[in-house]
Amino acid sequence: MNRHRKDLNKHRPQRFVQLFHWEMDCAAYKDLSANARAIYEQIKRRYNGSNNGFITYSVRQAADELKIGKSSATRAFDELQDHWFIVAEQRGHFSWKLNPNGSRIRPASEWRLTIYENHRTNDVTQKAASKDFMRWQKIQNAVPPQVRMVPNTGPNGTRSGTMTIKNDADGTCSGTIKGVRTA
Repeated sequence: MNRHRKDLNKHRPQRFVQLFHWEMDCAAYKDLSANARAIYEQIKRRYNGSNNGFITYSVRQAADELKIGKSSATRAFDELQDHWFIVAEQRGHFSWKLNPNGSRIRPASEWRLTIYENHRTNDVTQKAASKDFMRWQKIQNAVPPQVRMVPNTGPNGTRSGTMTIKNDADGTCSGTIKGVRTA
């Protein structure tokens, strides 16, 4: 590498992933699992300032890079979507397509980060960042509490008293139970 080229690289701004304090302090971010947070950072790493809505990142890539299983990566992607950090603009699939030059490709999922403006649309009014995750709230008591329908009858629901049972000739049992319910 010549000296001039080396000097150009020295003054080039370094790329970085930015996580704002307000972003990390919101309820949605605090509720994310560690895998979901790591995948979110990887998707943000692929954002270059003009490709929001076209960021490609697959479950397999996430599983390989983060050393987790594909099912864990899938759950993390679902979690990011449920918490409104990312939106799938195009779903990836395994069917092969042909390029105009004849080569085969598999289209990957394309993601949009809600923290940045949307570059997928040409309409200026829809380019603003939605930051949907800031409106996310954890649902408390999603399942109504169970009401006990059977009254308590004692420690094990037992009765005290005597029990008389007769065995009939045909093998059936008949008899009466006498007793009082204990409290």
